[in-house]
Amino acid sequence: MRIRDTTSVTRALSQVEMLIIVAVVGILSGIGVTAMNHGALTGSRQGKLRSDFTTLNSAAAIYQAFGGNLTGVSQPEEVLARLKSRVSEDQRRMVPGLSGSFVDPHIEFVMQSDKEAQTDMARLYWNEAAGKFQLAYSGGPGIKAVKSNPFAQESDAPLEEERSFALNYSDEAGWIWEYGEGTASAPTGPSSFPTQVVLAAAPIPHTIVPVKQEVLQPPTFSIPGGNYPNFAFDLSLLLIDPNPTGAAQLVYSIDYGGWANFNANVPISVPPNSVIQAQAVPIQSARWSSSRVVDQLYTGVSYSLLPPIIDFSSDTFTNSSPTDTITVTLTDANASGVSDIIYQIVPMPGESGPTTPFQPYTGSFPVSSADYPDGFGVRAYAEATQTGYEDSRVNSKFATDEEGLFGGHLDLDTSTTIASIDGGGSTGAHTHDITSKYGINTINFFAIPETSQININEAIRNPNQKFKLTIVNGNLSPGLSLVMTYTDGTVNRSIDIPVDEYDDTEIGNLTTFSLGGVSGSSRLTSLKITMTQDVIFQAGVIPTNTGDVQDNTLGKQYEWRNGSLTLQAVAVGSSGNDAFTTDLTLSNGDQGAASTGLLWEAALFWHWDGDSYHENGNEFEPGELGSIISNLDDPVAAQAYIAGLKAAELERARAALIKAQKDAEKAVIDEATAQAKASAAKEATVAAEATGDEAIVLAAKEAEKSANDALIRAKDKVVKTAKKVIDKAAELEQLELDHAGDGG
Repeated sequence: MRIRDTTSVTRALSQVEMLIIVAVVGILSGIGVTAMNHGALTGSRQGKLRSDFTTLNSAAAIYQAFGGNLTGVSQPEEVLARLKSRVSEDQRRMVPGLSGSFVDPHIEFVMQSDKEAQTDMARLYWNEAAGKFQLAYSGGPGIKAVKSNPFAQESDAPLEEERSFALNYSDEAGWIWEYGEGTASAPTGPSSFPTQVVLAAAPIPHTIVPVKQEVLQPPTFSIPGGNYPNFAFDLSLLLIDPNPTGAAQLVYSIDYGGWANFNANVPISVPPNSVIQAQAVPIQSARWSSSRVVDQLYTGVSYSLLPPIIDFSSDTFTNSSPTDTITVTLTDANASGVSDIIYQIVPMPGESGPTTPFQPYTGSFPVSSADYPDGFGVRAYAEATQTGYEDSRVNSKFATDEEGLFGGHLDLDTSTTIASIDGGGSTGAHTHDITSKYGINTINFFAIPETSQININEAIRNPNQKFKLTIVNGNLSPGLSLVMTYTDGTVNRSIDIPVDEYDDTEIGNLTTFSLGGVSGSSRLTSLKITMTQDVIFQAGVIPTNTGDVQDNTLGKQYEWRNGSLTLQAVAVGSSGNDAFTTDLTLSNGDQGAASTGLLWEAALFWHWDGDSYHENGNEFEPGELGSIISNLDDPVAAQAYIAGLKAAELERARAALIKAQKDAEKAVIDEATAQAKASAAKEATVAAEATGDEAIVLAAKEAEKSANDALIRAKDKVVKTAKKVIDKAAELEQLELDHAGDGG
């Protein structure tokens, strides 16, 4: 909830609103303190966890105050699920007060590993007896972070539950509150007291007949509440009146401010992170009574940018002259003004040439064979320049005649049925060495080059069939990225995200697709898995063997398809309800492997000469070169290449932290300026009211509102920039630890 100045509003804040505001102010102040302590990287991260700890306990207290029950709940994930829940629609009509979710539905817990739990890192535990979270610095694995998942689908509703409210609205005509007739207790004996008998006329018999009013139906919203990209705000929202013509006037408020009449010709301008309340009030009060108040929360979330497109004037250097040059052109795939391109030049793995630092792209540039006689590569990413976006993944391209991947190849299997487990499974089609055979590092699942393979549009022939896309074992192949384009109505969207990040998205928050764009779904137009040519050297893809993938021999921790990266399309019913189930125990990730409702799947893996993933000889660890180096043809060259990349990444992280710090410092200064302007505007309103001139007062109040809105935006930016400092500090800390562990 965003805080607005309510000087001009006569309605007092309720106790629960005050509690929520105190919690939000605590978040603002907590983030401000920890984020500005630039030298204490660990302190920043722990400071954020302390802030999250306070917020979670506030949410738990409010949840229980409004009928929620946490008795007997022992697991923190179940606590979070209940805080995300809302009361059923039937009960919601009958209760006053808060009945929705008490935390943002797209937050998730990140748990410590056993190794992290052995340190003094801060962690949260759920104390069932106390009914609240506790902060600790030792013990078993706990919650190390509370993260926001930006890929939640807006239309998915939270879990519904029944809550126990102390007071309910009555469903009997003529009564407001639900009540029960109590039985009078029997007298214990005679009572005596002095009386004086007064004779009076007999009362005139009469009957009070309550007028039976019809309750108006509440308005509906043209845009459902949920998560929307920050760049989409302010949203243009309409209220829809379901009542008979002339029966009601629709009214609304923004962030619990003053109520205003809704004009169907003037959409409501909705800023990010706002609550819109709406109600239908009667025009004919003798016949109708007001509807219940309904509300929707509109949350702005950051979205990952698309990586730059890298083009070379020639695929390789030629031998026509002693030196040759290739011109490199980088193209930003994002909207104008939201990102800058940052790039570096690297040698071919194991060959000569400098690894340059990351630097801003200002235009096409030449690369000489004198500096890189055996070829070179360009690595580039889109750096966010506006709030609401996150940096893209790093894309790369190499000037070489070597096709496929460096150091190995990937195999592909596709299927349309759920395989039996541990030796009894099979696949529908298999391609050995698909990356080298076709010289590709991107698999297009609408047009797989091997004709025997099963494309997704061949497996799903009904264009109205709804489905979701899930990832199995995303944590084991973090170097692969899921790339897809789809259409929401008339809006085209593109996503390019590492599979381990997509795998973090809760299944209930995944987008519902169809191939035909049927109502209630997004039309999927492109689906790919892509990787950089050096993905094997970066230990970014699982190594195993064909037979155990096809037989569905489970991996070390019972992973589906022997740990291979598996993309699955799973069925959704025509009503929008999931028509599938997944088994979380069969995936090294958060979405699980389909146990029912599978429509299609594709499995990718590095087919190497070593042991399969379930065998002791396979020591693969994602991102750890040392776990695969003995199986590479030239381990020394690979080690030198990766060392150069890590050094450049370290410098990039340091520069990113400095930039984030400067942005946060500027945001604090801007907030102070906005605060001064808001205070001056408030004083101007007081002075205007003293004149008694309505026109002057109205103009002053409009100016004050504008100043307060600007202050809200400034405070919001302080929070976001401070969070970015914390994130960049944590990223740098991890890279420095990794670099130190490598002997850097």
